[in-house]
Amino acid sequence: MANLKGNKSNILDFDTKKELINKYFKQNLSFRDLPKTYNISYSTVRRMCLDWEVYGDESLISKTGKHNKHHGKIRTNSKDPKDKKIAKLNKKLKWLEMENEVFKSSMN
Repeated sequence: MANLKGNKSNILDFDTKKELINKYFKQNLSFRDLPKTYNISYSTVRRMCLDWEVYGDESLISKTGKHNKHHGKIRTNSKDPKDKKIAKLNKKLKWLEMENEVFKSSMN
């Protein structure tokens, strides 16, 4: 994908990242060959490949931009520390409930 106005870096979409990962694992291209092909840095290729091994396709999804701005962050309009603490505890409660469901499903 071409650079957007004002960007100095080369931005890759999901399909291009997936193609890069496939070339590394299936065609056995090295970390040194892939950056030249996709015009990105060695460290970016290495990070993408290592993250993909651990997290799968989820790691290839872009985490920048307006649509992901508040993903995973606590957002309250109040400046009261009690409200922020309540929001944080509610988030933790939801996480623990989800974790509990996963454990229950793995026991069955």
